[in-house]
Amino acid sequence: MTDIHASPAAFSQKVSRNSGFAVEDAFWGYKIRSGQTVPLSVLLGQALSFFFGVCFLTACIGILVLPTLFFDGGLGVVRLGAVVLLGAAAAYLLWFASRGTLAEVHVDTSTGEIQEVICNRAGKPTAVGFYDFKEISGVFLVSNSETGLWELLMRHSPSLPPILVAEGTEAQLIPLRDRLARDLLDLPKSRSEKAA
Repeated sequence: MTDIHASPAAFSQKVSRNSGFAVEDAFWGYKIRSGQTVPLSVLLGQALSFFFGVCFLTACIGILVLPTLFFDGGLGVVRLGAVVLLGAAAAYLLWFASRGTLAEVHVDTSTGEIQEVICNRAGKPTAVGFYDFKEISGVFLVSNSETGLWELLMRHSPSLPPILVAEGTEAQLIPLRDRLARDLLDLPKSRSEKAA
């Protein structure tokens, strides 16, 4: 079993060697990648979105450029409307195709905040959820009967579904659960020490 009191670097290396999820340390805290695989339907949807986005973008360019090359006509209201509609559809489809598919959990121990972040294909992060450490009411493991793996979850509100942090075997997730619980519980103590 992994020692939860080990240094953050040793903890991250041990966890990432033994499981599909990864823990990456940063100066402000650490990032947790869940290790889940992307569903085939999402990958197929993004591939189709990219294809149709490129088609719509090509149609926009064609509507704008080709008639003026062959005819001596103006832009026209109908052509301008078609360009705007096709351009908006192309922008949305290409945006969806470039989106990330799985959320990461960023635990910022310096500010006492947890963020759910999705990184796009270029690596640019987009935050989809912010939670103060005080909002987290529990960190627990649940068995997933469909995959045969365990899920590490954080509950932040009784009325909302819990946040999936990581997926793996029970033995792999226990050290991460203990680290998260220790960090969430130690924050008020460290803040009061700073105030003193």
